[in-house]
Amino acid sequence: GYTSKNFTITKRAMAGGTVSVTSSVSFTGSNITPSVTVKVAGRTLTNGTDYTVSYSNNKNVGTSNVYVYGKGNYSGSLSAKFDIVPAKQQIQKLETKYKGFYIDWAQKGSATGYEIQYATNSKFTSAKKVTITNKKTDTKTVSKLSGKKKYYVRVRSYTTVKGTKYYGAWS
Repeated sequence: GYTSKNFTITKRAMAGGTVSVTSSVSFTGSNITPSVTVKVAGRTLTNGTDYTVSYSNNKNVGTSNVYVYGKGNYSGSLSAKFDIVPAKQQIQKLETKYKGFYIDWAQKGSATGYEIQYATNSKFTSAKKVTITNKKTDTKTVSKLSGKKKYYVRVRSYTTVKGTKYYGAWS
């Protein structure tokens, strides 16, 4: 004889799962949608089959959110945060001056200001820093340096959002 039993298969809750997303991405001026990796109970889920993704605050510099909603055999939701930082800075001109240098960099529309670092080594240990707080300023002359020394120079932009500074990559 055969015995029959009815049973119900329930959806697995996403609670306790993890969402991995790149911690920071560069500002582009468009909505940014980094890919995510979702794991529940040790299994990597498939986007579109096991979950759907949505984003909020994902255009401007600052902290953004990604939301993952269960689909198919999964229910519930998970979320994660990522930062949008200013785009990598570019030096347009760097000239030697008497005991100093002149630097001209590209203005970034998302920037609140800029930081210039200079040092006598390429690792920038013991580097000096100059902060430019006017976002319209895109040149600087630094003087009173030691003569006959090689200096390494780099610049990055920053954007202040609600009191938090988000830094772009160094040039």
